[in-house]
Amino acid sequence: MIRRDNWWRRRCLTGLALFSFSILNGQAEEKNYVARMQELGLDRLKGSIPAYYSVGHQQHAEKLQAAIADMNVFFRDRLGVQAEVTLALLNSKDWKSVTGEDYGIPQVEGNPPVIFMPATPDNPVFGLMNARKEAIPSEQLQAFLKDNHTTFEAVAAQFVDLIGFHELGHALTNNLGIDPQDSWLSEFLANYWSYAYIAERQPEWKRVFALLGRPSKIRPKNTTLEDFELLYSDVDDYGWYQGMFESRIREIYPLRGLQFLRDLKREFPRTAGRSSRESGATIPPAQVLERLEKIAPGFQKWATEFNSSAAATSPRH
Repeated sequence: MIRRDNWWRRRCLTGLALFSFSILNGQAEEKNYVARMQELGLDRLKGSIPAYYSVGHQQHAEKLQAAIADMNVFFRDRLGVQAEVTLALLNSKDWKSVTGEDYGIPQVEGNPPVIFMPATPDNPVFGLMNARKEAIPSEQLQAFLKDNHTTFEAVAAQFVDLIGFHELGHALTNNLGIDPQDSWLSEFLANYWSYAYIAERQPEWKRVFALLGRPSKIRPKNTTLEDFELLYSDVDDYGWYQGMFESRIREIYPLRGLQFLRDLKREFPRTAGRSSRESGATIPPAQVLERLEKIAPGFQKWATEFNSSAAATSPRH
């Protein structure tokens, strides 16, 4: 199990947050990473989602670019919302040259916003997949790998690519007019956008999400939503929380679908100016759960599982 505390804290201190909300903040001082990539002469793919990539990764960049562009089109057609972003698929050397930071996990950063994705498995996010591997029943994992003629390393790489959809989801939450109120709901919603897209348009990735979209087996020190709001980047295992969010999403999406997002817009409307999280005016997680319960019953019961040791080792599906 790889703990994220040290490198996560370093990113926070330098202004690069996991699943960054900088696309929402619109801060004038944000760096123009697109100009920096042009200055470095990185290879570029044209399109509705421009993409820059490190040498040797054109095919991977084309696949991700096409999927992110398709996600934009899907939600434009279904919900009337999309986001303008640029994709950057980089190796460790180019990542450092562009951002000034060590190889980090996927994020959306800068003005104009850039979705940074790792091109190679020496990125720390790949190591986090091993923690989830231990939570998958062995017979289920082996059957999946055999049926799909693949390896766990290849499946883990596919799951890492899904984080690019998560990053676009943060922008779509804002553009649809939802104010998540709390950080945990913002992360939950980014995952919901991602899953909604793959459930409808990417059956291959949906199977990967079903396999790996679960909390790690080792139960961390911090497990409550209150801990998440208080510590956010410094919780013991951020990935465990993401796994808990993902397991709930797989449960409610077949029941609520895209209507869940429409209902969130009504229940948590975003007004002009900064969001509740940006202004520091968040509300207790219990109050958010009460409001969610009206939209999709079961949230309060799900939240009690954060205090149950069984939650870390017993995925729903």
